[in-house]
Amino acid sequence: MSAGLAVLALLQACGSSDPDNMDPDREPIQIVEDFTMVQSLEGYRSWRLLSTLAVYTEGDSLLLLYDIDLTFFEEDIPTTILKGDSGLVELNSGIMRIWGNVNAESDDGRYLETQEMIWNDEMEIFHSDCLVVLTIPDSAGETVLSGRGVDLDTGLGAIEGVDIEEEFTAVYSGELEIE
Repeated sequence: MSAGLAVLALLQACGSSDPDNMDPDREPIQIVEDFTMVQSLEGYRSWRLLSTLAVYTEGDSLLLLYDIDLTFFEEDIPTTILKGDSGLVELNSGIMRIWGNVNAESDDGRYLETQEMIWNDEMEIFHSDCLVVLTIPDSAGETVLSGRGVDLDTGLGAIEGVDIEEEFTAVYSGELEIE
């Protein structure tokens, strides 16, 4: 499978893949329980990926994961934890697709829920075309943003302002100060 086709397969509709229905011609090269992968930069962890089960296929450099816990770090301190039921990593491109009850929480209290999230390691962004609900707390309450199509950084913040592509809703609950 070419890298382009693998990426296209990663970008299918929201959470619709069935990991147990993989191509029958693929033979697992390695099956690992309690799988851990860590990426570091200049001696500090960038992210850590934990999975209860990983299936690696060498021919197409795919890593199929179950029960995912992906933690991002800044100066070796955990900042955001993303969890999901299943995932697929295309090792050549660094793109990871996580689906099924995906949720993430940042160290500043931001909380995200969706059915599918794509992590692009090269660009260091999350992307989802699925319905995303992002809760952002502040000192007086919280804002809940929901919509389809969003790009976020590892702290669940906006890359260049919050950009939800479709069906945007924002609800603020808290006290408003009027002067």
